[in-house]
Amino acid sequence: MEKPSSYLEIAFALIGGIGFFLLGMKFLSEGLQKIAGNKIRSLIALATNNRVFGVGVGFLVTAIIQSSTVTTVLVVSFVDSGLMTLAQAVGVIMGANIGTTLTAWILTIKIEQYGLVLAGLGAIVYVFSPKEMGKYVGGSVMGIGCIFLGLMIMKFAASPIREYPEFVEAFKTFNANSYLGILKCAFAGCLLTVIIQSSTVTIGITMVLASQGLISFESAAALVLGENLGTTLTAIIASLSGNNNARRTASFHALFNVIGVFYMTLIFHPALDFIKWELDFFFGIKDVSHYDGKSFLHVGLGIAALHTTFNIFNTLVFLGPCRQVARFLESAFLKRVFVKIRFFRKEKPKIPEVEMLLTMVNNKNESSYIRFVDAESRIQKVLNYMRNQLNIGLQNLKSCIESTEKDSPEIDQIFEMEKLCDNTTERIQSILATFVGSEETTTPDVQKRIFKYERIFDSLESVSDYMTQVVKLRLRVLDNKTDFLDFQKRDLLKLNDLISEAMACTNPGAHEARFNEAKEFIRAMRATLWSADGENATNLIVNDSYSNMLTSYRKIRDHLRSYGNAFFGIDKD
Repeated sequence: MEKPSSYLEIAFALIGGIGFFLLGMKFLSEGLQKIAGNKIRSLIALATNNRVFGVGVGFLVTAIIQSSTVTTVLVVSFVDSGLMTLAQAVGVIMGANIGTTLTAWILTIKIEQYGLVLAGLGAIVYVFSPKEMGKYVGGSVMGIGCIFLGLMIMKFAASPIREYPEFVEAFKTFNANSYLGILKCAFAGCLLTVIIQSSTVTIGITMVLASQGLISFESAAALVLGENLGTTLTAIIASLSGNNNARRTASFHALFNVIGVFYMTLIFHPALDFIKWELDFFFGIKDVSHYDGKSFLHVGLGIAALHTTFNIFNTLVFLGPCRQVARFLESAFLKRVFVKIRFFRKEKPKIPEVEMLLTMVNNKNESSYIRFVDAESRIQKVLNYMRNQLNIGLQNLKSCIESTEKDSPEIDQIFEMEKLCDNTTERIQSILATFVGSEETTTPDVQKRIFKYERIFDSLESVSDYMTQVVKLRLRVLDNKTDFLDFQKRDLLKLNDLISEAMACTNPGAHEARFNEAKEFIRAMRATLWSADGENATNLIVNDSYSNMLTSYRKIRDHLRSYGNAFFGIDKD
């Protein structure tokens, strides 16, 4: 193969190499995620209040799936569902930063010449394997091959650049020989990562440029620091469309890297001396910039060592105060900041189980009945998730009634829960619709089960709607600088408890009795409201809001009873 001899040929080769690299990372990450399956979520769920253990979990998960972004998204879903606190999540996030550096070490392995063979073998397995697991393994091997093929193409494209003086002069601007130069290189690395949306690819490009002598090891190190910043900016932009927990998680990730990069630029040259000592001690490499006549052999190892050392050292620095940082991110001050940027939200909240369901039911290679049976087991998981969300919602309603704070995390969580329930129900209904009309799923038993799930999710979604109505009525009272009377608050709290207890019933008879008790209590509350005692005399807005709140609670009670009847197989609404 002849080396590219013109600007256009160099550009085409570089674009092709980057494309293969990106494609390889996509196949590798997705294949490993499918192979690992739900075990990844189980691993993350093991994270406890032990920060060191959390770091280990984050490292292991990211090393397995080769994507710190996926790890962070899974962590956010756990925080969202209440299965993990932010204080627990920060350990996993720090571990994910260390785990993602493993890719840089993989890139230092000198097997570029086998990239084409690996890609070809992986593609053959991927196309012809009769089993799904075989396709995932083939896709992962093909991904590794594409990564090394892309790296080889990029090196091939970059090698003649040294012969063009104008290019050499351009690269001289990326010179970390001064503090300003370090900052310029870091900014360039950050910008490149934001554009490409992959820190792994930008580190690969940095390795190629350094191995061809186009930039020095010092400049490459500064670029790597910036690349760590760039990946956090991507996460922040993505989190703007999420909820407060997503923003808090992304904010911690950003603080972790911004603070780390800042102090690393201050101790930049002593840090590089330490990296050179590491290379000498562990690998016997005396000169990181050794040139063999074709390329700078050891600079890739230096970049990988810097990437890993930075993230390990930064994790050790944050390990002590990480919980204090988490508390700061959960503080009332930042809560108000997060609320202010809510208008950036564009995407509806999602839960991973629903996304997995959508992927699964689109598999037309299996019969519709088998797909329905598989879907049903996942629908049960989604149902349990929604039940848990509504239970949390009832507890948050209790806090809203007790508190006079208009800007509280509980209120935010209720509105987030309502959006999540709306989106989840809509998607579950679309999944169930794919099984209607199919010959294999038109049996009376299957149709009855489909109708049951439609009724259950519709009821639970309606419950979330009326919960938000209760919150809006509570805010209406507080906005008018007044409040319910003490006995009204007491009765509302008792009613909330009655409905929570009724929802928790696992016995059909007790379930019906509890909801009847709640119904009678609502009648008594309404009778007291309009009695002539004078005890309940208050202003019109309070009376009207209280009356409408009772109506909303009655609707919550009705829809939860309908859900329970469908769940227990009782043939009545």
